[in-house]
Amino acid sequence: MAPRRKAPSPILGAVRGMIADASDTLVTESSRFRHTFELAIDRVSPDPEQPRKYVDDDAITELARTMAEHGQLQPILVRRDPGDRRRFIIVAGERRYRAAVQNGWPALLAIEHESDPEIAALIENLQRVDLSPIDEARGLARLIEGRGWSQSEAAGVLGKAKSEISGVLRILTLPDDLLNAVLTSELALSKNVLVELARIESPVVRNRLVALAFQGRLTVRALRAARAEDELARAEDSAAVTANDAEVDTETPSGPAEPTPPRLVLRQLDRVSAALEAAVRRDTPLSRAERERLATLRRHIDQLLGSEAV
Repeated sequence: MAPRRKAPSPILGAVRGMIADASDTLVTESSRFRHTFELAIDRVSPDPEQPRKYVDDDAITELARTMAEHGQLQPILVRRDPGDRRRFIIVAGERRYRAAVQNGWPALLAIEHESDPEIAALIENLQRVDLSPIDEARGLARLIEGRGWSQSEAAGVLGKAKSEISGVLRILTLPDDLLNAVLTSELALSKNVLVELARIESPVVRNRLVALAFQGRLTVRALRAARAEDELARAEDSAAVTANDAEVDTETPSGPAEPTPPRLVLRQLDRVSAALEAAVRRDTPLSRAERERLATLRRHIDQLLGSEAV
């Protein structure tokens, strides 16, 4: 008598079905995507080289409240601590870590990151709209210096235009008190405004604009006007140097020539003349100081014209 065939186990059948369904979505060893795992908070440390140096405590409290209500929607990136392989250092997500600590959570979701952690941290922060332009500029400068990159190489790695990299780095040429005021949100200046301000090369013009910034009166319109003024002044200075150099004879048969006095740059006069014509058309009232300066200017012009007529 042939043995009776056992009926398939409904439990094993259900398990096989679940495995088959899961096989389409499980992350495999060869996958480019890394596994998310639960990491005990006491095994995590912030990165001292984190690009974001200033953290708003009120913003952390708000994030903690959101995470308490909705959970952790995005895992943090971590790397192994080279000094202790049982511990991890945050690559990206320090704000989520701080919020979890504030909530008293014992663990949070994490993904282990194995490529360059400094580049990953900077890129992750660059993608956030609330990153301070000062943190961005300092993090970028530190990365370029540490890697020995050119600005073109940094632009290629970070997926940015070279002009954008150059503009962000220029921010660091601004006065430290201005940078710190922006970093602590004492001054609300956008990255674009800071870049435009940093492109002003004339110290006099730049200092005037910095003073306006601290007074809360710096506008994009004022920046553009100052930029045009700065570029015109540099062009005129360059033209004046060229004209004076062309007038000087360094050597003559009888010996060194007498130095030639500087020549007037007509473009400078054109600029003054245009401003005076505009003031006349608008019938602009003059202050006492302005009248005195114009009188002095007229006296110099009369003296020049008188000496030419003799």
